[in-house]
Amino acid sequence: MSETRMDLSSISGSAKGLAKGIAVVDLLASSPRPLRLSSLGEILGLPHATVVRLVDVLVRLDVVRVDDRGVYGLGPRVAAWGQAFLAELDIARLAFDLMEALVAETNETCFLGVLDRGSVLYVAAVSSPQPVRPAATVGSRNPLHSTGIGKCLLAWSSEARRDELLSDPLEARTAKTITDRDELTRELEHSLERGYVIDDIENEEGVRCVAAPVFDHLGEVTAALSVSAPAYRFSRADVERYGPRAVAIAHELSARAGFRGSPSHTPTPDTDLEVR
Repeated sequence: MSETRMDLSSISGSAKGLAKGIAVVDLLASSPRPLRLSSLGEILGLPHATVVRLVDVLVRLDVVRVDDRGVYGLGPRVAAWGQAFLAELDIARLAFDLMEALVAETNETCFLGVLDRGSVLYVAAVSSPQPVRPAATVGSRNPLHSTGIGKCLLAWSSEARRDELLSDPLEARTAKTITDRDELTRELEHSLERGYVIDDIENEEGVRCVAAPVFDHLGEVTAALSVSAPAYRFSRADVERYGPRAVAIAHELSARAGFRGSPSHTPTPDTDLEVR
């Protein structure tokens, strides 16, 4: 399920009906399986009659679909919206063949993520051919402090920007998540020196990853690229072996985005990440 559930209590007036409809779509998008009306109402805390009205409109608009078993999932209009959104993300288009090459080399999953509303938003992925692989998907989100991509976005931003992005308590996603700010700062500084970031089972149980930053034409970190895999087949030695390759691929992507600096580029004091 999605880590971010919509807070309907903060919305009032005529917009509340729209917000409830979006909440239904958001829930269906985050669910691993289609849901029945009773489950939608129970999870969202909405009366059954309200859910029936909302879903009826959404089905007629092709935003939600219902099958002959009476279970609901996302409709075709959502797919069209998603494709239109991704088409605007040039960095994802520029990255795809590079990501495929990295997957062919490592045999593991490659993700591309950007900063969006204070979290990592995955905008592209090329899956490992192996049956067991990480759970993240395009369009899903994860925290900054516990992911390889997120720590890249933090490490290669200014100190002031880091403080802004880490204003809330750091959630322990696993037993290895760094939740102490001073320790996280030291880890980010070490990553800057090394040139890449390691997520050592810090965000998802049993998953390890290595990530490298992607810079735009202004030299600002705009995205990050990661290789992720189950820890049982992706040791620390593997991570450190593929780290430089992730840096090289990320640098090629940066060059495609107009960056003309070196792979070891470090942030200047006024470097900012733009929240999209």
